[in-house]
Amino acid sequence: MEQKEEMIKIVILNDTRNSNTNKFENDDGFSAYIEVESNKILFDAGPTEKFKNNAEKLGVDLNQVDTIVLSHGHYDHGDGLKYFNNQAELIAHPNCVLKRWWKDDHSHYSGIQLTKEELENKYKVHFTKEPYKINQNTYYLGEIKRKYPIVLTKWVLENGQNDEVLDDSGMVINTPKGIIVIAGCSHSGICNIVEHAKEVTNNNRVLAVIGGFHLRQVDENTNKVIEYMKNNVEEVILAHCTANDVCDKFINDLQENIKVSITEVGKEYIFK
Repeated sequence: MEQKEEMIKIVILNDTRNSNTNKFENDDGFSAYIEVESNKILFDAGPTEKFKNNAEKLGVDLNQVDTIVLSHGHYDHGDGLKYFNNQAELIAHPNCVLKRWWKDDHSHYSGIQLTKEELENKYKVHFTKEPYKINQNTYYLGEIKRKYPIVLTKWVLENGQNDEVLDDSGMVINTPKGIIVIAGCSHSGICNIVEHAKEVTNNNRVLAVIGGFHLRQVDENTNKVIEYMKNNVEEVILAHCTANDVCDKFINDLQENIKVSITEVGKEYIFK
């Protein structure tokens, strides 16, 4: 069946970057509002209520949100859920509620504050490791297959084991022109997330990738991601947890091949 062409809107409600501090508030974290088909989706909620304040200023009615996608269980993506109540469906990996700390010293708690029971009391929760169909062409990606190398994490779990952040996921929208991949922090590796999205949708054309790439410095891994994007993606929109010098490297190396930009609070993207 031929896909119906519809408008997709993505609005950045919170990001590490904010060029209009007189209008918007922001934290180091990520949150985006997405309209696709009949669904209104909140993808991550940042660490505080600032995503809500920004939504109001942007004319985004979060009361209409019917689906929440939590990319992974870190406070800078999920603690804002404490301030959001509308009985929406929440889709997330079951490991998102694990307790996790900064490896070097356990004084910094990195997990989300809400427990499994609290999430289930607030929302219609669907925990899954498998891809989950939100609507005809939109999917939560589930646990990501890790074929490409990833950046090692700096967290440990409650039992002392290294935290591989297996809950780190994303979502994908399948359109007639290609897929749009949205990632929160890409602890699973952005190349792995894109490959997984291609497999879930059975569509190898990648129209755009938007989100945090978890690249803190220009190094061999950054260069490999750039090379992957050059050969696989038509547009890259860089967000939270992607360092400034990394963003500059992406722009310098890719601008002649694909469209590259850096997002910030208040940015709106329309795909048709």
